[in-house]
Amino acid sequence: MTGTALYQGDPQPGEGALVSEDLLRLLCDTITPVEPQKVAVAIDPSGGGRDVAGVIGGFLSDDGRVWVTDDVSAPMLSAEWSMAACRLAYRTNAAIIYVEWNCGRDMCVLAIQTSWETLQREGEIPKNVLMPAVAPVRAKQGKLLRAEPIAQQIVQDKVRFRGLFPDMEREWANWQPTDPDSPCRIDAYCILVYGLIADANQGAIVHAPLPTAPRPGGRPGGAASAYGRRIG
Repeated sequence: MTGTALYQGDPQPGEGALVSEDLLRLLCDTITPVEPQKVAVAIDPSGGGRDVAGVIGGFLSDDGRVWVTDDVSAPMLSAEWSMAACRLAYRTNAAIIYVEWNCGRDMCVLAIQTSWETLQREGEIPKNVLMPAVAPVRAKQGKLLRAEPIAQQIVQDKVRFRGLFPDMEREWANWQPTDPDSPCRIDAYCILVYGLIADANQGAIVHAPLPTAPRPGGRPGGAASAYGRRIG
């Protein structure tokens, strides 16, 4: 069924799934030139019986799409996922870190701040580089209502991938809306897209607004540097 649909240019997910692996593979694009406008990292902290934390990186580009660039999700404690998120934010010159606010609230901010300071103290991040802003993403509705609009963004080609992400693809292809919990990568993915495309589903998520103007003095070397962190 899936193979036939893909051949016909209309890949369909498996029974009950929201998105197919075939469609996600079709949206893998490493050659289209785009200019990042807003670079972000999204975190779905481990907890609630799960040991895997979702940590996803990406950007909103000048073509209006969200481009997923990194997936460093793994089984991690809070000290580990906050370190992974800070390293990813520094490497990608992210201006903002989105966090699932329903899991830990202020603890998440403290973990990120502590990890950033540790990485600066150990020399991985220069001391004159300011930590990205941390913005809450608060879930107002259930997992299905949060994931379905993002799946629709994928189907409408509003999200693309700068590489292959097989673990994320499997989660999307295998997760059923009837499952009581959604996997960490799907949750972090939804947080990233909701953050960068604010009108994806106004009824399901509220979050702090992103900066919309360039910030001076960004670290050179990337198209998004003007939108990145300020260097003190």
